[in-house]
Amino acid sequence: MTTNLVESMNAVLKEPRNLPITALVQSTYYKTGTLFPTMAKQHASILASGQIYTEKCMTFMKSEIRKSNSHRVDSFDRSNHTFMVHETVVPKEGRPIGHFSINLPNKWCDCGKYQAKHMPCSHVIAACSSIKYDYWSLISEVYKVETVLKVYSEAFQPIPNEGYWPQYEGVKVCHNPLMRRVKKGRPKTKRIRTEMDTTDRVPRKCGLCRVSGHTKKHCPNAAGTSTQN
Repeated sequence: MTTNLVESMNAVLKEPRNLPITALVQSTYYKTGTLFPTMAKQHASILASGQIYTEKCMTFMKSEIRKSNSHRVDSFDRSNHTFMVHETVVPKEGRPIGHFSINLPNKWCDCGKYQAKHMPCSHVIAACSSIKYDYWSLISEVYKVETVLKVYSEAFQPIPNEGYWPQYEGVKVCHNPLMRRVKKGRPKTKRIRTEMDTTDRVPRKCGLCRVSGHTKKHCPNAAGTSTQN
């Protein structure tokens, strides 16, 4: 699972993309057809081992659970599950310590991570822990190994020899070479970024005092040069 679906398919179909249309479609079909049973076998083994959620999900949850241990929770309405969560440790992202409102019935956290990823963030986990609520139940079904296995369980059928194809009686479509657009520069073959990949720039910090706003060279806390008379 990634934040960019285009990137996922780009990695699988990197080579076939530069082929002619017929070869492109054929190669794409064969690659996808062989990918599905491989992934189905892999996730069937994971499910048989007793693992419920995907590796990406487990990595994310372990990180958020670790961060939630330093949060302080104020319960505003216990019956309606609304809370205010206060961070007590400066986040690694470089932003200031924050305060976030939580509304569990509406699946809302002010940080936005819960809504974007459909997995509880550290603030939601802290709020759930304060009332002994199972935060694992808030994870979307798409992150379950069982769900992923159902996706890859769909089988592709091999394409028969052309001699067995039915006679085509539709309209014959020909391309117009005048409509071809030639792009300048080398074609992009690697990662294709989307708006989901944009991240806030982390401010640089001084190498001496670790405070942002200046560099080591201009640090006001740096010791001055000593002189001898």
